[in-house]
Amino acid sequence: MKYLPLILCLLCAVDAKAQASPSALVTTPYRYCALVVDDRLFSVPDRVQLDYGQSAPGAVADPEMAEMAKSIRASHSIIDVLNYLGRHGWELFNVTTVQTQGRRSSLDNATSYVDSETRYLLRRRTP
Repeated sequence: MKYLPLILCLLCAVDAKAQASPSALVTTPYRYCALVVDDRLFSVPDRVQLDYGQSAPGAVADPEMAEMAKSIRASHSIIDVLNYLGRHGWELFNVTTVQTQGRRSSLDNATSYVDSETRYLLRRRTP
């Protein structure tokens, strides 16, 4: 008789689950794009580009993103571009600066410059 509560507790514990099943944990998928800004010169045309995977092998054409990339390419203000993308549902996720190349000054050999680009990673929830 004194083992009956112990046996009942053990039988109930076998059926209990401590964590939710993986199917219950549904994550909302995101779509990502990168705004790539060439930091060398501020007035160079095409210094701002939108990378949404269009050059990847097997990429599917996306007319909405192509139109956004065309509008962005004409802009000279990064803040304007970020606000434009924000109005279209994109949120800034990460910013990183990447060194693209180093070069020497044309005036003397002692001075060197580092060319870089800033990459703004953005994401948007997929419907």
